[in-house]
Amino acid sequence: MAKPIPINRRWQENQRLATQNSASRPAAPQPFASSARQTLREALAEMFRALQPEPAVERIVPVRENPPRVIQARYAQTCSGCGMPIRPGHSITRHPRWGEWVHVGCRDREQRAAQPAIVARYDGLCRLCLRSIQQGQLITRVNRSWVHQQCALHARR
Repeated sequence: MAKPIPINRRWQENQRLATQNSASRPAAPQPFASSARQTLREALAEMFRALQPEPAVERIVPVRENPPRVIQARYAQTCSGCGMPIRPGHSITRHPRWGEWVHVGCRDREQRAAQPAIVARYDGLCRLCLRSIQQGQLITRVNRSWVHQQCALHARR
């Protein structure tokens, strides 16, 4: 197998070939005079006008949107639309703009939920009301701690 040509020699060879090719090319044509350029422009504009079809009355056909795919949730998660939990068995669909799973009723919402809620898996203490959090209650995160969802809603007001 032959040894590859080093980069700098390859560049020099390409430069030499380019100068040889440019010397053997015919001279570039002179540009049109301004009047010839103007008449050429007018001729092209006339050709394009002739090629354009006559304006026709278009019939507007309503576009049928595919119905949203609705499935039953298999896993517990939080709805991005309302912030409430999605439990297994709830009917869910994808939001058209966000692409996230939401309740069927939340599909047409314009804004996401401000604070998503989850179902508590462990017992704990609410930092806002200082009452206990029982497993299965709705909780949300406020300032790096878990609190009841209702306490967070009242604290925002």
